Amino acid sequence: MNKNDLCKKVAAGMLLVTMSLYTAPVFAYSKDETVYSKLNSEGNNYKTIVSTHLINTDSEDTLNDMTNLTNIKNTNGDEKFSQNGNSLIWDAQKHDIYYQGESESELPISCSVKYELDGEEISAKDIAGKSGKVKVTITYENKSENLVNINGKTQKLYTPFVVVA
Repeated sequence: MNKNDLCKKVAAGMLLVTMSLYTAPVFAYSKDETVYSKLNSEGNNYKTIVSTHLINTDSEDTLNDMTNLTNIKNTNGDEKFSQNGNSLIWDAQKHDIYYQGESESELPISCSVKYELDGEEISAKDIAGKSGKVKVTITYENKSENLVNINGKTQKLYTPFVVVA
């Protein structure tokens, strides 16, 4: 074995050992999020609240999570957390964690609302106090599009969402 081959093998071995010592933390949970957005009468968002459930599948004592939420509070227990930027470390005590916070992120879905009174389109502020046959049409647009390569062809796909009004 020549000197170059030996150096390559030693370097590869050291890299492997170093990588095994500095592995990224493993998230021992799954995460479910539900987004609630408060909209005005025109369909414009003015407040977004995100409820998060960290399912502690391995009954860990601590859970590491990443989030961009503000005003975070535990909604189903007394487990505490520490925060450093977008990183949360929950003192889970082997429990699932339920928390919520507010988001300033743009929603991936836009909403518009159209009002009709007796077949005539009318604004939300003008319909207040009136009587007659009212029709409200709520339209959602999915803005979360992704370009993906399918069989060598670029296709536009949208992230699926469930929306309830």
